[in-house]
Amino acid sequence: MRWSSLTLAGKLIILTLLALSVVAFGQDKPASPKPTDPQPTKVYAPTEVQSLRLQVRQKDALLAKATLEQAQRAFQQALTDLTTEGERVKTEQGWPHDTQFNPNDLTYSAPPVKDAKKEK
Repeated sequence: MRWSSLTLAGKLIILTLLALSVVAFGQDKPASPKPTDPQPTKVYAPTEVQSLRLQVRQKDALLAKATLEQAQRAFQQALTDLTTEGERVKTEQGWPHDTQFNPNDLTYSAPPVKDAKKEK
């Protein structure tokens, strides 16, 4: 999702979150190494601007994830609606209950014939 496609409310939420993050990050100081540590571990920290850019990208990813999840729900509902409509057509036509509906090409077919030899 692009910044330009966000609503004003979405932009305000993101900017508020970014401002709060800057305040929170500005107050945290890296822990000083204890005298008993043989070697202090190197702390790598991005600059404030880099941190903000990372946070914007993280928010973009979270928004994209939410959009994907919404699209997946809509797709699942559309498939359920299609299957339900396929069952309704089968009932309206009076076709046998085990008639199979293919949602890919919208065709109906008789169920596969069971081989009597395989059942024994």
